[in-house]
Amino acid sequence: MRNFLLTIAGFDPTGGAGVLRDVRTFNRFGFLGTAVVTANTSQNTKGVFKVTFTDGDFLIDQVERVLDEIEVKGVKVGIPHRDFCVNERLAVRLGDLGVPIVFDPVLSPTFGRTFIEEVSSILPLIEVSTLITPNFSEFEVIKDYLSGKNYVIKGVERENFVCDRLFLKGVLREEVCHERDDRVVRGTGCAFSSALLSLLSAGKKIEDAFRESSLFLREYREKAFPLRGAKQLYSEL
Repeated sequence: MRNFLLTIAGFDPTGGAGVLRDVRTFNRFGFLGTAVVTANTSQNTKGVFKVTFTDGDFLIDQVERVLDEIEVKGVKVGIPHRDFCVNERLAVRLGDLGVPIVFDPVLSPTFGRTFIEEVSSILPLIEVSTLITPNFSEFEVIKDYLSGKNYVIKGVERENFVCDRLFLKGVLREEVCHERDDRVVRGTGCAFSSALLSLLSAGKKIEDAFRESSLFLREYREKAFPLRGAKQLYSEL
């Protein structure tokens, strides 16, 4: 039996992040990928230079065309749409599926312009998600909306370590730490959240999926390589 996952996220033409990275990660965990693009970008490792958000009606129609024919086992949302009403319509549709939803709230890239100016526009997606995966800076922006939610804070720095922390219903349950590595590897957030979705959709408990995703991210970083002139490393995975 062939199992599918859906990513609803941004498009990175380099393939290091966004929907292309998500689908590659789905494949690694044994799933086929489908994708709907929320925002098309002109970017590379030096930054995001232009962003064009997909027309809201067109985006919702794309989601419907996928779901009309494919029974997806889980959904990952990356860069959210900037329009509250679009996110609200999307959240209602996804909530009806009864599958795991992982929301990686990408508000801005490592380098370049901010994607989302109005944080309240993403609230419908927070409400419908099984698990939310902000990095530390994103958590600082949205933490007031995460009370009682399931979420992972990625990249919490502690002395010579960088830690990922899992909170269930707002309570710290698990922590996985790795030795600090100052290399900047492209697409780590996308890879982590897509691995989480894959494992949850395969029936893993949240705690187990969290630990396995953190270990996968270690391997992802270990298999990173440089490109001449690039500010970030790319991973082979």
